[in-house]
Amino acid sequence: MPKKQQITLENIKSISHDDLAELVYGQMDEHTTLYDKVEKLLLRGDPKALLKSIKKDIASIHRGRKFIGYHESFEFAQQVGNIVDDIVLMIDDCKVASTLLKELILTDSKVYLRSDDSNGFIQESYARAENAWAECLHALSDDEIYADILEMLVCEGFGVREVFSEHVPKNVLTRIYEEFEQKYEANREDTFDNIEVLKLCTHYLRQPTLYIKAVSLQGRELHESDYLDFAKEYAYAEDAKGTLEMLSKIVFVDGYKADMFYELQINAYEALGQSMDVTLAYKNWYKKTKSPEILKKYLARLDAVLQKQAKEEALKDAQKLSFAEAMQFFQSLDESELASQYIWELRDVLETQYFYSNELKSLVTWLKEDYPQEAILLYRDSAEKSLATSQSKNYPSAIKVLKECLKIEEKYNTLSWEIEESMVYMEKLINIHRKKPKFVELFFKAFGDL
Repeated sequence: MPKKQQITLENIKSISHDDLAELVYGQMDEHTTLYDKVEKLLLRGDPKALLKSIKKDIASIHRGRKFIGYHESFEFAQQVGNIVDDIVLMIDDCKVASTLLKELILTDSKVYLRSDDSNGFIQESYARAENAWAECLHALSDDEIYADILEMLVCEGFGVREVFSEHVPKNVLTRIYEEFEQKYEANREDTFDNIEVLKLCTHYLRQPTLYIKAVSLQGRELHESDYLDFAKEYAYAEDAKGTLEMLSKIVFVDGYKADMFYELQINAYEALGQSMDVTLAYKNWYKKTKSPEILKKYLARLDAVLQKQAKEEALKDAQKLSFAEAMQFFQSLDESELASQYIWELRDVLETQYFYSNELKSLVTWLKEDYPQEAILLYRDSAEKSLATSQSKNYPSAIKVLKECLKIEEKYNTLSWEIEESMVYMEKLINIHRKKPKFVELFFKAFGDL
């Protein structure tokens, strides 16, 4: 199927106004979203009417009672998102826009209670509304921001809303922090939301020590995951020494923690100008994850001698991986010679069935110029794996890779090759699988009688 031409805004502007108007008019009845957008555009010259229309849309969501099923959630999320777009794009007064966005945000709790939002589409649309509201704060006074945050702070039944951001003035954050600290001291039974608010305030205030204090109010033993969170707070506050101090309290750096731990550590060392520690961190990161991407970053920091030594050690690690993982490892390091040796050593037990078709194609493309025999071996193994299942739906892919083998072979002088020529190989292949009529039919249609 031919690739569709990408239509740009300039392309659309080149269409005559009358032709475009006729096109939109003809599509409006079939596409309600388009109809609504045109309706809003027509109202843009009348701010009062536009405001009334958007308020009507928000009220419709607020009044809704029908359950929104899993398969309806995407369409409903679009409805919420369209209201956000209308406010952002068509309401020029930021203060009015902030009020409309607040009204929309405050509908979320009832919507969540009457919907199956397992895929998170509806939540994402409300998050867009919260982000858009934050962009309007420059038009509000500190007192107005404070009042709006308190009004929107808790989504009943679903915790604290994401209404804190870097756009909130520091004195507003301090005011809310102090109020909720007193609220916590007055009533320590209902603490979860209060502590969450304290954490959010201290985060955007860039006060890691207060953040730690807020977490400690929960009265539980601190875990290594807490210290990782504390390190992130120090990093956000651009306090490299504090970041490293928190990381030093973490003993077991593995699993999900490894990437975040070393990213924080490296950023801190870089901020402090400790180049050797950065290199060591990359080395340790690779040892924990065996990630070729991390290895490349580590190798780039070494001189030629150390780089060669580190690469040899890493390539030994690759021998312990599965065939597919080893190939991806070699390719990511651009070590085609070692990949070819590995393929040749395992030519009778290749495991191409564990590659996606695009991964195998990428691997062959990478190899075929310098190592065409090994590239053909991969494709032949893929064909054999497709035929071994006896499922006819796999036969076309076998034919496809066999054709690619012929194309690769045509480019090279095969007299010095160690593998048999494709014609000989395919003659043996068709004899082995002659009892598969569908494959035989596809084979002779593609290659004739050889």
